[in-house]
Order: sequence, then C-alpha cells, then structure tokens
Amino acid sequence: MRYLSPLRYPGGKAKIAPFLARLIREQQPSPRVYAEPFAGGAGAALALLIGEHVDRIRLNDFDAGIAAFWRAVVNHTEELANLVQNEPVTLDAWHRHRERYTNSHGSDIELGFSTFFLNRTNRSGILRARPIGGLDQTGQWKIDARFNRDDLAERIRSIGRYGSRISVTQLDVFDFLSLISDEPRHQRGRHFLYVDPPYLLKSEDLYLDTLSWNHHKQLARFLRRTGLRWLLTYDVDPRVITDLYPGNPCVQFAISHTAARQHVGDEYAVFSKKTKLISLDGLSVSAARWVERGGNDVLQPEEVRPTLFDIPQSSALLSEDQAGLRI
Repeated sequence: MRYLSPLRYPGGKAKIAPFLARLIREQQPSPRVYAEPFAGGAGAALALLIGEHVDRIRLNDFDAGIAAFWRAVVNHTEELANLVQNEPVTLDAWHRHRERYTNSHGSDIELGFSTFFLNRTNRSGILRARPIGGLDQTGQWKIDARFNRDDLAERIRSIGRYGSRISVTQLDVFDFLSLISDEPRHQRGRHFLYVDPPYLLKSEDLYLDTLSWNHHKQLARFLRRTGLRWLLTYDVDPRVITDLYPGNPCVQFAISHTAARQHVGDEYAVFSKKTKLISLDGLSVSAARWVERGGNDVLQPEEVRPTLFDIPQSSALLSEDQAGLRI
C-alpha cells in the first residue's frame, strides 16, 4: 500500500518522517513514544509507528471531528472501513456530512466518518472548503475524484491493526502537553514531541481551530521551559525567532505544499535545546540553512551537510501530499 494516512492535509508532514526517524534514533536515551499535539492527518506519526521506529504514538487534536475520526479508526476499524466502501459520494451526502461536522454531533463513528468524507471530497482536503467540482459540479474534477474507496478502506484497516499502540485524545494543546509533563520522570523522558501548530499567517484559510498570538506565545513559553525533547515547525515569520523562540536552534527548510496549488514553500524547524541534532539530511527538498544555532548539542556550521530529500516513489512512507494530490 503506497500511502498510510487516509486523510489529506495541505500542511501534512509525512514527507519528513525519515528525518524524524533518524532524529529519534540519535537521542540518548532513544525515545520510544512519539506524540503530536496537533495530529491532523498524522502522516509522520503513522510512518514512525509502522516503520517500528517507536513503540507507541499519541495523537491529539482539539478538533472534535478529527479526534472522532482517529478514535473510530482505532476502536471501530471495520465499521468505518465498511462506510468508506459503501457511502454514496453525492452532493446530498456532502451537505449531510457538512452539517454533522459543523455542529460536532453524533458518535465517534458518525462524526468521524463525516469528517473523513469532507476531507476526501473538499478541495485540498480543507474541511471548511467547498466540494471538488463546486456546488454545481461543473469543474474539471468531480466530488468523488479523491474518494478511492478500496484503497482508503485498506489504509484504515492497516492502521487498525496497530490500534493497541495508538492513543487518541481531544485536548487543548496546553492540557495535552501538561498531561505528558506531569507523568513520572522515567515515563515523560521516553517521549519525543513533534509540534506543528497552525500557521502564524493565513491560518484561518486552512484551519477551523487557529491560535491567537497570545496562545502562540503561551505555547512557546511552555515548550521552552519543559524538559521534554521536541521539534516544532512554523511558517517563516520573523516573530518565531525574535519573539517566540529566541536562542533555540532553528533551520529554514523547503517543503512542498498542496493547499490551493502545489508549490514549494519555506518553513522554520525549531528544536528544543535538549534535542541532539547530528544531521539535517532529509529535512528539506533543497539545502536547509541555519537561522539560529543555539544549544549545546547542535552541530557546528561546517559539520552540517543537508542534502536533497529523495525517497523512491514506491516507498510506503509517502503521504498523499507528496504525490501532489491537491484538489
């Protein structure tokens, strides 16, 4: 099976999973639990789990529909897969599922499937967007263009086989991070966090749940004070370095995006000072560059050898975003 996540995410980070796998291996002691407070499509988390780079993954998303979907994948695998294979993909169904998602009502299987349905039938997978082909279905592509039933059902069943190693929560990011930080030291020390918050700029175009500037600052204060090891990615905005994470190691890297149009954009990768960083290989589709070289365990500039990110197209680690399926 070529892709892992059933969800399409314009900002999905499955493409950096090989970099994350190596980063995790380089830590001492090596983390065995991988956690994402903004799970979304969870492409990187699934790649790390199925590739046996970690023992367990913790997926958290404050969006009720996304959290319900992942709980349904884990707890109602076959029922969800059957819905995928049998639900009519029509505008009438789209309106029904949109109403359920907008009002966040129904069981995990009901709300989770409605969320999945919108993700697969909306432009770029954006939950607040219009359907592929438009409400009048006069576009070149139609509403079912990305609803490849058998493959999507198989992805769900494949993930369901790992259900005992996946935990799903629906918490505010600060409650989720506090939950991990409050665990006994030997347990929280086994974690590695990948934090991919909503963009500082234009986040309202991509996310239903965005963070205010004060929330971004609160998140930065929490992460900078915690003893956890983490990697955070952001859109390129000078406030990331000047206001939020001054002194933390930071790299600017290029990554392909699929919202609205396929293009390569730059982002920041910020590392905790406790994260050992040996190489940037695989992080960027072109040479990454240092923005800030803080911390004691980061390579000196002459030792950094970023290379092109090159994974065979047949790799099981590819996400749908990597294939440029962006409608």
